[in-house]
This record gives sequence, C-alpha cells and structure tokens, in this order.
Amino acid sequence: MKTTIDALVRLGYFSKALVYVVMGVLALLVASGKRGGRITDPGGTLYVVLGQPLGNTLLILVAAGLLTYAAWEILRAVFGWGRAARDGVGSRALACIRGFFYGAIGLQAMKLAIGLRGGESGPEPLVRAALKWPLGQWLILAAGVGVGIYGAAQLIDAIKGRLESDLDASTLRGRLGDWAVQVARGGIGARGVLLVLLAFGIVRAALARRASAAGGFDTSLVILNALPQGGLLLGAAAAGVLAYGIYQLLHARYADV
Repeated sequence: MKTTIDALVRLGYFSKALVYVVMGVLALLVASGKRGGRITDPGGTLYVVLGQPLGNTLLILVAAGLLTYAAWEILRAVFGWGRAARDGVGSRALACIRGFFYGAIGLQAMKLAIGLRGGESGPEPLVRAALKWPLGQWLILAAGVGVGIYGAAQLIDAIKGRLESDLDASTLRGRLGDWAVQVARGGIGARGVLLVLLAFGIVRAALARRASAAGGFDTSLVILNALPQGGLLLGAAAAGVLAYGIYQLLHARYADV
C-alpha cells in the first residue's frame, strides 16, 4: 500500500512539473517573440496538453497524479502524518490550500480527458461564488492576504535556499550538484513573485466586490509584460516558472515521501 501511495504522490509531483514546464515554455515563446507562445495559467496548460498526441491519456495521468497529491497534502496536514506532525497551524493550513488548488486543477484535467468542459480556471470563479456567501467579502480578503503572505514566504525561502520539507537542499546538492539547488531557488522565487501579484488581485476583487478583478497566474504574467522592460521581466518570470517545473521533477525523483 505504501509503495502505491509513494508512486502516486511522485506522479503528482511529475504532473505539477508538466503543468509548470508547459506554462513556462509558452510564456518564454511570448517573451522572445516566437510563434506558438501564449500567456496562460496552470489550468490553461491542460488544453495545450489535450491537443498533443495521446493528450487524453496524458491528461488522465495528470489528473490522477494531481488528485492523489492534493488528497495527500490535505490528509497529512489534517492528521499530522509524517513531517506535518512538526508543522504549525499556519503551515498545515497552507498545505490544505495547496491541496485544494491542485485538486481543482486535477478535476479540470479529468473533465477534459473524458470530454467534458473543464470550466473556468484561476481564482475568479471561486471569488464570484464566495461573494454570495455570508461574510464572503471578508473571507476573500483574508484569502488574498494569506496568498500574499505565502508568496512572501516563498521569496524568503528562495533567498535563504530553503526547499520544501520533503526535499533537503544539502541532499539535493550532494546528489546532483549546486546547480539543482540554484534552479530550485529560482523557481521558488519566481512563483513567490507571481503569488504576491495574485494576492493583490484577490484583495482588489474583495474590496471592489468584483470577481473579474481577481486574475490568475496568467494575469500576473500579463502585468509583468506591461511594465517598462516588460519583455525582459516576462522572460525572467517565464524562466522562473520553467525552473519551478524542473524543481517539481526533482521532487518526483528525490523527495522523501
């Protein structure tokens, strides 16, 4: 049983890697002015995967991996399995949020693979629904602040060279060399920047009570592209997203599940 769970969780890391690698490559093509590029979010990359040879089969594998990974993150945070037993309430809450995020992408992948509409991706549909709840505006505002704090924490982790708890930096450096740790740091830092920009959108949507103001990672990349020297900023962010995908591949191979 443990071997099966281990394999499925590693498939989850591989699925995350595929999503971010595709997202990063597409954005790099836009930044370099090459044909075939597009700015999209993790959910949008599923449509690109679907259009490839054996796309349905690949999406089923991606869905299985992401759904298993999501369930694993949530269950070990709730029940304190493994390293989660040493985590604080904040870390466990972030693990649950991470699990729900990738679970939603996994469900979207499964729907697309079996021929159903995948639905909207990004935070906008969730914000639209939450605005109808009692105290929904305040819940959205709190979520936006939480995402911003998480993004800032990712930036600090990147600066300090601190990886996730199941993949020790010294172990990774010893097995592959320092380049692997530097790639991981670049990926974590880039994702942190995108999360901070994402948080601003969610907070803005809560204050304005307008779901369309809550953009996803694609909106964060568009914002960078619109700034002065936007092509360079987009290229750097895209390279960082690609590095994060490589980091997830390293997780799939070397994580202590």
